[in-house]
Amino acid sequence: MLSAAQLYPLLRSQSQDSAQRFRLEQLFSQVAMGIEKDIRRAGFCAGTCQGKAISIGNYPGEVENSCLNVSYDLNRNGTWDGGEQQDAESFGYRLRGRSLEIQSGAHNCQGDRWEKLFDPQEVVLTVFRLQRLSAQNDVALYELQLAGYWAKRPAVRQYITRLILRRNQ
Repeated sequence: MLSAAQLYPLLRSQSQDSAQRFRLEQLFSQVAMGIEKDIRRAGFCAGTCQGKAISIGNYPGEVENSCLNVSYDLNRNGTWDGGEQQDAESFGYRLRGRSLEIQSGAHNCQGDRWEKLFDPQEVVLTVFRLQRLSAQNDVALYELQLAGYWAKRPAVRQYITRLILRRNQ
């Protein structure tokens, strides 16, 4: 009975860590699916759109390939609308200060209209990286990597990677 009582706290802790790891994996997978959707849509145009459909860079002071900007003709009006309009068709994701930030409207990695995607008191992002691996015949292959941990439980870490095909060159 005494050994069972000693084993219970260990089992409970391991169970909680597993649940937290699963929750973090779900959170990162959900974000990755949104980014994947935007990458696949990048370049779609129902007319003659001007500018870059996709660009990868970084915010000053952050690692290379930690900022992604995509444009696509969401409302099918033949142009990629930008700026501070409600129907802006440029979307960005960037790593800044161990947080993932998003924006719509501008197609660059700078600026101050970015919003944090995760609460920094909850999730610390250590890796956000997008890299173009190859391209041929109007198809490009990208690799997306996300890694981080719970701020209050740093031992509970998660790393995911996704391969994404983009057909709209």
